[in-house]
Amino acid sequence: MRHYLPLLIFISFPVLVLAQQKPQYSQYSINNYLFNPAIAGIEQYGDVKVGSRSGMSGIEGAPSTFYMSAHTPIGYSIGGRGKRSGGSTPSFGGSDNGGRLSQRFKPHHGIGVLAVHDRLGAFHRTEASLAYAYHMRLSRSVRLSAGLSAGLIQQQLRSTGLTFANPNDPALSEWNMVKPNLSLGMWLYGSNFFLGTSAMQLLANSTHFDNAVTDRNLLYEHFFLTGAYKFSITEEISLVPSIMLMWLQPLPGNVDFNLRAVYQDRLWVGGSYRQNGNYAILAGVTINHLFDLGYAYDRGVPAFNGMGNGNHEVVVGMRIFNKARLLCPQNLW
Repeated sequence: MRHYLPLLIFISFPVLVLAQQKPQYSQYSINNYLFNPAIAGIEQYGDVKVGSRSGMSGIEGAPSTFYMSAHTPIGYSIGGRGKRSGGSTPSFGGSDNGGRLSQRFKPHHGIGVLAVHDRLGAFHRTEASLAYAYHMRLSRSVRLSAGLSAGLIQQQLRSTGLTFANPNDPALSEWNMVKPNLSLGMWLYGSNFFLGTSAMQLLANSTHFDNAVTDRNLLYEHFFLTGAYKFSITEEISLVPSIMLMWLQPLPGNVDFNLRAVYQDRLWVGGSYRQNGNYAILAGVTINHLFDLGYAYDRGVPAFNGMGNGNHEVVVGMRIFNKARLLCPQNLW
């Protein structure tokens, strides 16, 4: 089976490229920056995340994704010195309830970087971008940010990942394409909710650097709409339902439903259900004020002939310049 997978991928390559151009993630609920540049600088510390995802585990040439994201605020202002034992979350509206840090929000900037490498058999996709966002206050407890990111996308077909009975088969060819990338986003957020929208790969169809391969692989626009609400069940337990709608032109849209239960802002478990019938099991832990760890398993699309062991995703997060020693995100939970 492992010898046939590259050939099957090659034969179905046009369909695969159209069906899903950006990598699929199960842990985006803890890193929405992957889909929206307006999030850059949303926290009062630098947020760094490194993720690895393996799909159709157990099959040679199966999809795999690796990414690194980092973003930080510029000019974020925090008022108050109170701190609850254990280094917890500041209140959002500026009060000093329960000994928490009080927060005096001021408009500020955010910058970020994102690097993603995605592989599917002989097909490789690499993306790198820089992001800028501006965060403003609409009211005492509601903020709005707008952001953009720009960078490059490289897509390659490498013949080393293909196996043919005849090594001189003319189909055994390589190509390489590099295109510019532009994404825009907006993010409305408060102490217990967020709502965001973004549009990605806005330039890719109209601008290119290599005329020879534009007819082989167009990049299509992606549109995202996501929202979440945080319910405080007790002082220690919160429930966070969220939803993401994705539309990839010219295909119909898709919807993800997510639910996470958070305990003391340090442990969480949850699940995700996709409109196509796939599901994911999610879990995470905050190790200390610097590091956290997330894991997800999703059934995904069954591999050929029912083979494959599902998809595994691991995300390691780090909070740098975390002077308040906060244990969890203040605005993305």
